[in-house]
Amino acid sequence: MGAESSSTKVHHERKKYFSKEEYHRLLHHIRKLAKDGETVPVTMLEKHITRSFNPDMGKKFTHLLTRGRPVTSLPCTTIVDQLGPPLKGSLEERLYLTLTLAGGGQAGVLSDQIMKYTEVMLAAYVNSIANMSGSKHWKPSPPEVIQQISQALLHDLLFSGASPKEVWKKPPPKVRFSYDDFERWCLGHSIFTSLELEALKGCFPFSPLDYRGLLPEVQTTPKRFPTMLSAAQVMLLNSALPSTLQTDWRFLFSTAVHGWSFSIFMKQIVGKGPSVIVIEDQSGNKFGGFASTSWEVRPQFQGTAECFLFTLVPQTGIFRSTGFNGNYMYLNYLEKNTMPNGLGMGGREELFGFWLDYDFGKGTVAPTCTTFRSPPLSPHQELEIQGIEVWAVGPEEEDSDEEGTRQRSALDKNPDAQALLDMIGKTRVSEGLREAEESD
Repeated sequence: MGAESSSTKVHHERKKYFSKEEYHRLLHHIRKLAKDGETVPVTMLEKHITRSFNPDMGKKFTHLLTRGRPVTSLPCTTIVDQLGPPLKGSLEERLYLTLTLAGGGQAGVLSDQIMKYTEVMLAAYVNSIANMSGSKHWKPSPPEVIQQISQALLHDLLFSGASPKEVWKKPPPKVRFSYDDFERWCLGHSIFTSLELEALKGCFPFSPLDYRGLLPEVQTTPKRFPTMLSAAQVMLLNSALPSTLQTDWRFLFSTAVHGWSFSIFMKQIVGKGPSVIVIEDQSGNKFGGFASTSWEVRPQFQGTAECFLFTLVPQTGIFRSTGFNGNYMYLNYLEKNTMPNGLGMGGREELFGFWLDYDFGKGTVAPTCTTFRSPPLSPHQELEIQGIEVWAVGPEEEDSDEEGTRQRSALDKNPDAQALLDMIGKTRVSEGLREAEESD
């Protein structure tokens, strides 16, 4: 009886964190390190962790698993049991692991320590998903991109209370964050803990890696599509979107695929739902904006306060609406009035946050943008654009003509623009049906 009771107690302890399936999946993985034996040499365990992260992380993580004891090997079941708290434990249990691996502890952590730790986790994550079919669309994430994205992820911790514009081009402060400071920040920034968990799952797979937890499902991508975005950059942009739009990205336009025609650009993006526009200038700077509603052709501003501007290279930042005005999105073409023809976001006429002229390949950025409180998105006020890429974000919207809710096409408001699209072979599928309905 006593032996049975003890065995049952151990059994329940092992299942405290993991489900039965998770436990056996992880145990199977650990036994591979043991060459199908029952114990894993500590040197082999450290080598395995180092391969996913780096030598420093390998030493620290192994020290945690051995609890600092001078042992040469660990039973496979012991390793699995001790991985429960960091992989499936409470926030408090996981924070202990985070701060310890970063080089801090209960007394807190230094800013440069948490920066380095985030870079290691992000690099491990993008490396672990590199060969997954859903992430092959994106470019590799070199060390400088990993560093930029990590700092952007940690902005509200490193620069508490300051807007991205206020600290633009400033190095992170060298300060110590208390345990409570770091815990409060984590509670409001789930992307950090999600990133950390997915990176750890790449090393200790208790469940399959799910890139979709941080990256969107990609739809309708052309073959040999030379995207301008890395996986780390997509992760940051996707996390900044409204949660309902983070599941799917659908390719709409790229100068590398569609060429340099403003009319084709307009045809590809009008009426396609919320979207992300990425621009690369003559010096390789990358920036753009999130349009919260479908683009419409009209000589007035449109959009909502959910719109934002961003920069990716050489620095990374998200610049959200200030509420100062409603000048979020603007798209006009062939209007017979004095309004400019092109696409812009933020600011005002002749001082847009960024502006793409209808003479495609040219544009401007403003020295500052009160709509989004952003710095100049490029050091070049006059742009020579090297590339543009546009993605629709969120589930694809279904057309509906329910009673009393049918909206006119954006092109109905601009006959000249529709005439231009007809000339290039773009005809609205609903044209004949709508005329019949209106006759009735």
